[in-house]
Amino acid sequence: MAQEKISPDMRVWDVIQEHPETVDVFRRHGCPDMRKGIYALSAHVMKVKWAAKVHHIDQDTLLRDLNRTIAEEGDKTVH
Repeated sequence: MAQEKISPDMRVWDVIQEHPETVDVFRRHGCPDMRKGIYALSAHVMKVKWAAKVHHIDQDTLLRDLNRTIAEEGDKTVH
């Protein structure tokens, strides 16, 4: 089964709930831990593209890294 790709219009909260391994990707790119405090509240409404803009991250790079991470995690569960 094909892994659903993360898109710019997905909410950050949905991404990190469905794919917890992506928290490290957001953190590496300079985002705060979106699971905690006020950040968790904003993550419920913030889209990935907005997170990239707010934190001065190249959107394409962030999406590439997020999707690579979920693909690698999917490969681990298959093997």
